[in-house]
Amino acid sequence: MANGAKRKPQADGDESEERAESPGKLVTPGQEEELDEDEREFRALNKNIPGVKGSAAIGIVTIAVAKTPAPKNEFFRVHPDFRPTLAVVDLEVGMDRQFFAVTPSMENALGGIGITVTDHTLYLAVTPRGGVRIVPIPVSQGEPNEYNRSKELSLIRAIDEWGRIYTDRENHCYMFFPAPAGRFSDPIWPQLKPAKINRLAFRDKGRLIDSVEHPVFKKWAARDKD
Repeated sequence: MANGAKRKPQADGDESEERAESPGKLVTPGQEEELDEDEREFRALNKNIPGVKGSAAIGIVTIAVAKTPAPKNEFFRVHPDFRPTLAVVDLEVGMDRQFFAVTPSMENALGGIGITVTDHTLYLAVTPRGGVRIVPIPVSQGEPNEYNRSKELSLIRAIDEWGRIYTDRENHCYMFFPAPAGRFSDPIWPQLKPAKINRLAFRDKGRLIDSVEHPVFKKWAARDKD
């Protein structure tokens, strides 16, 4: 699958200088704190990179997880460093899609009741108005789905420039339309550590399947009337 090179973490230094050099960092640099419950959970879920310590932003109470990075015809940018890999159940509900993160201990249990769990790379997108979304992209296994492949290429392109995506139905893919240079200012990223982003996107919405007692698991196993 297409995937950009991972950025190496910077060495600790003067906090103001590091913030000026790296305005897109997800966390406040120089923070040293004990791993909390969110951090441990994120490290257990993430199959790609280690958890990152930092402080949470005030004001963001939820983060959408969606199949597209922005509402229709809206421009977006993608964070250059946030790209964890999680086990996910991708569920179609009517015209919408729901994404459930899955802990490692529950992957076999879900497979045992016929529920497919696949690894997804998560991308963090933001709109000019400050809307924040996570976009899961399945890790390619075998021949890639052209919609997923072209969407991921668009997300990677949006790391460096503002753009929007639209559907090319004739060719069964997404197309990227770039904004004119200078049309939008630099993106403003929430000062959230990845573990907090994970919590706002999944656990706080009841979309982290971590037990056979989870309501969604019980429903799929026909145990919801116990």
